Amino acid sequence: MTFEQMRIFVAAAQYGSFTIAAEKLGLTQSAVSVSIKKLEERHSVLLFDRSGRRLAVTEAGQILLTEAERILRDVELTIRRVESRRSEEDRYPIVACTPNAYDFWMPELVSRIGGAREMPRIDLLRGTDEEVKAWVMRGTADVGVTEIAPSHPQFRHLGVFADRLVLAGAPAVAEAYGTPNWGSLVDHGPILWEQSDLTPLIVAAFDQQGVDARRLAFKRLQVSSSAAALSALEAGRCAGIVPERAARHALAAGELKRIGRIEIPLRYWMFSLREREIEAFASLVAQAAQEAGG
Repeated sequence: MTFEQMRIFVAAAQYGSFTIAAEKLGLTQSAVSVSIKKLEERHSVLLFDRSGRRLAVTEAGQILLTEAERILRDVELTIRRVESRRSEEDRYPIVACTPNAYDFWMPELVSRIGGAREMPRIDLLRGTDEEVKAWVMRGTADVGVTEIAPSHPQFRHLGVFADRLVLAGAPAVAEAYGTPNWGSLVDHGPILWEQSDLTPLIVAAFDQQGVDARRLAFKRLQVSSSAAALSALEAGRCAGIVPERAARHALAAGELKRIGRIEIPLRYWMFSLREREIEAFASLVAQAAQEAGG
């Protein structure tokens, strides 16, 4: 498989259409169709089910799609890494962040470091905890920021800012809950929380309080981000556990209200390979976080 075939296959799979994939890639539809056909003939396997109105990847196609997306992502990140090293004078760090660090913290904190003219050039990447650690380990990123302290001996890490996970809901939901303790949550439930890198932290907090998280989990809806969880909570159907930082605007506007004093500490860590000096940058980020209320 050539790199161009990989790009075409991924685009066709993501858009579910040879026509749209061709438009996005600046190719003709026939070029896309021929590329996919040659790929299927080369490996004697069907990658797409063409029987419906919309293209759908087959089981074999899904296997290829997962790996192809990862490879294309790695190539993109490698190019960004190369571009960050054009010259000694133009070097800038690449900082990989977990979703909540990227969505609700690091852009503001970087903007707070120095004035508009003195603000450092920093390239922020967004990925899962596993991806962030892999990028730092491979050198794709210089620094990582995550909620889970890295344990690998090749990493050194420093605490940079803190948040907390809080129980919240729309005003009517909050009123119905009153001021519960951990044990009485099972009398209210279900409770929504994001299915992500934060899930083990949330489940561990329930375990420490002697509460079975499985009895409380909202099974009718699963979301993978804090933004999605907040959107669901604003509908007023259930309570949820969300990062206070992510919910701050909704809480300030009265769209959501905290429920009781149930909370889970959430610490963010900056880390790098041991040979890299990050103390100065970590100190600047920590100072900016204090100014931002973190």
